[in-house]
Amino acid sequence: MSTDNQHYEELQKRIEQTSHNWASRIEGTDIVIAKGSGGTFPLIPQLQLDINTERYHTFIHELLTLLELEQPSLAKEYSLLRQSLHESLLKEWFEASVATNFFYFEEYAKNLSIAKWLPFFIAEHATRPFLQKLVLDHKEELDLADHQHGCVACGEPARLAIISKKGKKELICPRCNYSWQEKKISCAHCGTEDHTKIEILKLEGQENEQIHICDSCKGYTKVIDVRKMIKKESPQLLDHKSIHLDYIAQERGYGIPTKAVTH
Repeated sequence: MSTDNQHYEELQKRIEQTSHNWASRIEGTDIVIAKGSGGTFPLIPQLQLDINTERYHTFIHELLTLLELEQPSLAKEYSLLRQSLHESLLKEWFEASVATNFFYFEEYAKNLSIAKWLPFFIAEHATRPFLQKLVLDHKEELDLADHQHGCVACGEPARLAIISKKGKKELICPRCNYSWQEKKISCAHCGTEDHTKIEILKLEGQENEQIHICDSCKGYTKVIDVRKMIKKESPQLLDHKSIHLDYIAQERGYGIPTKAVTH
């Protein structure tokens, strides 16, 4: 592994540790549902949410401080971003992040003359602990939903699954941590269970990693067997560490949908 890759992985670990700390600090009063979803999924994008913007701002500030230490070459851009934030804007940021509105954040970056990936990266990571709290609060409702086409909690396309300690195939969302079981031979995107349409790619020397590809919809899912792992890792870290599987699948012409289907 290259030095750059090692540094990036270490940075992701620090961000994940910070995010875990944030999640433990969120209180019930930090998220108020102004209006329900009416049974529409994915659930969270359908909710009208009022959040504690002061806590959200704190998360953003702490993440910027971490990045300033890890990537000092971007200090000027971090400073411009920090100076631009105010209370009304924070609400916009949160709503745009929940909706994965890339256009909003790219325009924001353009107006500040900073890297176009930066505002969404910051907003998204600060938003995730709130999404994870909502998942915990609505798990019973989510478990009753139709789980085809992606995460019924936040709308993230399905791309990562594990083989659990019980030998079950379990799709997990690296964004909100919601998880659901799926048949081992089935497509997480189109739902087909036709064995002739689904192929399992196994990598030489990587017994714990597979790619399930579907010739019906040209979708793929990364599958990690965690039964032999000594240390349990978060969905976010599993997703980052298996990014090479994304490259392999995409080089073969397979992909994932850009947005989960509303149902």
